[in-house]
Amino acid sequence: MITLSNLFLALFLALISLQLGLYVEFPIVTLMGCGLSVLGGLRLFTIERPTWGLLFVMVASVGFVGSELLEDWAVEGSWVQSSSLYAAFLLSILVYLLWLFAARGSASAQAPLERDTQTILVMGLILLLLIPPPQAAVVCLFGIPIAMLTVAGMLLASIVLIADRCAGVLLSRLLLMLPLFLIVPVMLVLLGTAQGPIVAALGSIFPDSDGYSNIGFSPYQRLDASVFLRPSTSPVMRIEAATLPSRYLAGNRLVRLDTNMVWQPALQPRLFLSNFDAQSLPTGELHYSIDNHHAIAANEGVQNLTIHSLKRDGYIFLSPGTHGVTGTFSALSKDSAGVWTPAYERGADRRWRLETGSDSVPETLNTEDLQLPEFWDQSLREKSAGFLGSGRVQTVNNVLEHFQERGYSLQTNFDSTQPFHDFFLNEKAGYCFWFASATTLALRANGIPSKLVSGYMVHERLSSQLWLVRERDAHSWVEWQDANGYWHTVDPTPISINAFFGDYDSFKMSTWYHYLAGQWQIMIARILADELAANVVRYGGLLVLLFLFVREYRRVAGHKTGIDGKHRQWQKLWQRFLSKAKLPANSSWTASTYAENLPASWPAGSAQAVREFLRSYNLHRFSHNDERAIEDVESALEKCLRVISRPNSKTS
Repeated sequence: MITLSNLFLALFLALISLQLGLYVEFPIVTLMGCGLSVLGGLRLFTIERPTWGLLFVMVASVGFVGSELLEDWAVEGSWVQSSSLYAAFLLSILVYLLWLFAARGSASAQAPLERDTQTILVMGLILLLLIPPPQAAVVCLFGIPIAMLTVAGMLLASIVLIADRCAGVLLSRLLLMLPLFLIVPVMLVLLGTAQGPIVAALGSIFPDSDGYSNIGFSPYQRLDASVFLRPSTSPVMRIEAATLPSRYLAGNRLVRLDTNMVWQPALQPRLFLSNFDAQSLPTGELHYSIDNHHAIAANEGVQNLTIHSLKRDGYIFLSPGTHGVTGTFSALSKDSAGVWTPAYERGADRRWRLETGSDSVPETLNTEDLQLPEFWDQSLREKSAGFLGSGRVQTVNNVLEHFQERGYSLQTNFDSTQPFHDFFLNEKAGYCFWFASATTLALRANGIPSKLVSGYMVHERLSSQLWLVRERDAHSWVEWQDANGYWHTVDPTPISINAFFGDYDSFKMSTWYHYLAGQWQIMIARILADELAANVVRYGGLLVLLFLFVREYRRVAGHKTGIDGKHRQWQKLWQRFLSKAKLPANSSWTASTYAENLPASWPAGSAQAVREFLRSYNLHRFSHNDERAIEDVESALEKCLRVISRPNSKTS
């Protein structure tokens, strides 16, 4: 039977399918979702309700398909391509809701909403909130943007609640709800107005890693002091290596400091390395050589480390001393700001392997590496002159000794008109940006070419061969050039920065998750290194999931069929009793109620026989051993019928 609630619930699911299809840019999602909504509403077929076992297999299957197929099927450059698992999660919720809708039982129009309908409405509304509305479905009324699909979904969910019980007066009931929907746009405006101050107040607790401007740490090409005041625990990279050749991962190198205390890169020719410039490896990866390594002078031997990007920005970070980069990308380029970007193959893991340990290649002097900012005055020159030593190495050591004995703090109170003067001359506490900036300029003031380097400092260890890098690990340090043209890495930030990292201990659940994810990634990488093994795992896993799903569904269907068969046997037995005893069928009466309300005109023998049958029925009806219980009750019924069928035992 097609009821009003079924009709509007089908429209509700079709609307969710439409919004999700537009969001993931897959029209087939909309078409299949709408089609299954119609079929589920018409009840042309019967399927079993999803159990927890079926639900687990379904989610695992959708997740597998999401990780293996959605990324390949998605539109080039779309968010689904970079977040296929999240898209698969949303699809699995929609599939579950459609399945639950098709498996619902019939309900009375006067009865409250059954549990499955409630689940569909609640999860469906949550799904609508998780899916941003498409721009084409957002209209402006009186200057207020309104997501029409979201409002329509709320309206349909409300109608489902009252459709059957208010069938005759549905329109008038909807008019009573009209003020509620008129309030929604006003509430959206109020929430939008309050969002800014609330986010600002909670910014230190819930930092917004996506809110960074183009002034940020590497590789955003520019760097100011404020970027280090956003300590987010959002993961950036996971590193796999037996030992780390360096704690530093550089994104770019900056040479010019303007009057606003913003570091700028040196403009340089772009470099593009294609697969013709790379060495092909048996693993299918390409190896690219890098000319200048910017390394510490001491050669520590060749080492390898693999870095997995946990973001989708496409940039790569290099350790000092890196002379080779290997990965599954067809090209590697360096832009005018010195930032390296690989061209990943579609669907390829965003990871790269570094070969480190070689000394840097010497460079000729670049006058930009000696440039001082416009605010560099006599007081700063005099302060810097105090660090001059007998040679460049001694001068560098003097500068490092001075700054590494200073205090470290993210809480600064510098003079807003001359912040660098206040930090440098008055020796106030600061953080890495200020120490790296002051060291770079102090070295330049003493004739030593230097650069400020921005990137990450690695310190969070997950296991003997796994490290994790988070947004909060953003760091800056210094490279200086000796008389022979070789570059050296130094970090003037005081060691008390370790206390700062200690104050940001990672949540244990997050640490364990990334540890397990790293170990899983290592295992998968070893399997996928062999194409045959990769295909066996990929298609074998899909077949296993399909087998588990079919087996679980058949088990559930078979169990229900058995229950339905037993139920029909009991119903047939009960109807036979009522027919032979000529008692009225009352669905609200139990066996005990019948025993207490037998006709007073019945002979004592007949009444006693019926009561004994009803007592046996009541005792065995819900027995665990159905087969034996039915046999016992059938035997009791035969005895009862023999008594009440005797000529002198006629019932009235």
